[in-house]
Amino acid sequence: MKNVMGMMAAAFVMSLSVGVYAADMGSGSAPGGAAAAKEASSAQTVSGEVLTIEGENYVVKDAMGKEVKLHVSPETKKDGDIKVGDKIEAQADATGHAISIKAAK
Repeated sequence: MKNVMGMMAAAFVMSLSVGVYAADMGSGSAPGGAAAAKEASSAQTVSGEVLTIEGENYVVKDAMGKEVKLHVSPETKKDGDIKVGDKIEAQADATGHAISIKAAK
């Protein structure tokens, strides 16, 4: 009985991986595959005032009053020294990682 349950569990896990693989293959032949296409389409511009900076995490209040969290790492392209109270413009990916950040004009 344990062998049957183990085999059923393994078959279930394998069926999930096949579904993910098929979804990835169906994304077309764009360079970089589905992950690159998804990341490019989900990039967003965040504009607003920097409320807090704690390490690599910035909280920005946008024009609608919504607080947006950004992760600003050493890989983030920075234009100038950003500090609390500054108005900024940032390009961020779907996970909230800032690709670039600069002072707003």
